[in-house]
Amino acid sequence: MGRSFSTTMPLSVLHVPKADLYTSQPDPRLFGNPRNAPGTDVNWLKSHFHFSFAEYRNPKNTQFGVLRVLNDDLVQAQRGFGMHGHRDVEIMTYVASGVLTHKDSMGTDESLGRGSVQFMTAGTGVLHSEHNLEEDSPLRMVQIWINTRQNGLEPRYGGHDGTTATARAARKNKLHQLVADARAAEKAPIKIEQDCRMYVSELEPEQLVSLPLAAGRQAYLLCVEGAVTLSDAGASGVALQRHDAAEIRGDGEIRVAAGAEPAHVLLLEMAAGPGGRGPGKWPMHIASSA
Repeated sequence: MGRSFSTTMPLSVLHVPKADLYTSQPDPRLFGNPRNAPGTDVNWLKSHFHFSFAEYRNPKNTQFGVLRVLNDDLVQAQRGFGMHGHRDVEIMTYVASGVLTHKDSMGTDESLGRGSVQFMTAGTGVLHSEHNLEEDSPLRMVQIWINTRQNGLEPRYGGHDGTTATARAARKNKLHQLVADARAAEKAPIKIEQDCRMYVSELEPEQLVSLPLAAGRQAYLLCVEGAVTLSDAGASGVALQRHDAAEIRGDGEIRVAAGAEPAHVLLLEMAAGPGGRGPGKWPMHIASSA
């Protein structure tokens, strides 16, 4: 199944199937991990890159607006990313399943479970590590980098616990806003230095959530688990499976509906900007790596 571009509804949607994502399985020694067990074909990390990153260099796929990186990572037990640095980027790591343990040069040491977000303003520079310290359970996390509006900010860390009853209820059959612009008067547990919002929803079978997309805005949808249909009012829609994504542009109402099974989605909404895989309304732009 390849990419499909739909203009049958007021929104224009480009389907980005899992098969079109770059799959990375790096040598464990890059981040201080022991070698993979002899005789196994399970690598310590299997990551699906949505945009150019690390060894994947594609000048036609570098970003989508201010969304610079979206890596869907599966980290095996007792493995992880050793201490490494970032600067001048907003980083959000969403925990889809398992437990993420984060440590950084600001003294943070925190473990977060399903539905949680670890976030940082890297600013003038920060070192951090991310590990799966569980004995036998893999960790799936979605790492997201957003281009900051301003360089040289003071580094800042935060964690949102998505495992509480309140947090689980907030995303059940609802599009719950996790991230907001720090300069906007909005209520969200996470504030970043960019005009970008992130929403999450865990849908029961046949349930639907929606979000208006205004002119001059665009969105990126990731189907984390299950399957959904992405549509606008009165349109047949685009079907997305686990790991699929979609670029969404236009002026209309984004509708995301689960089918016969539960589903789990992340949605990032931002000002219209360069990049993406769609037709050339927006010029391709090569961003410098953070």
